[in-house]
Amino acid sequence: MGIVFTVRKPRQFNYKPRFYDPKKDELEQLKAKYGPIGESYNRKISFRKAMEDKKEKKISKPFPMTKILLGACIIVALLYFLISFVEKWQ
Repeated sequence: MGIVFTVRKPRQFNYKPRFYDPKKDELEQLKAKYGPIGESYNRKISFRKAMEDKKEKKISKPFPMTKILLGACIIVALLYFLISFVEKWQ
């Protein structure tokens, strides 16, 4: 009678998920090389600060001279064609 009422345990599987995260691996290598990361490295940059920095960087860039010369050439060419057209029209 003992065989009829015995409850079998569910099967156990030794499933080990395998996932490779290259960023995590790189972080672990850096931790091993330079030591643990302190609190000072875990600061968060606010969105507003990032936008201000981007704006300052954009303003500080000088305007390329090639764009200035290209614009001047186009304006001179348009004026030349306009003047020559007006002379031929009269």
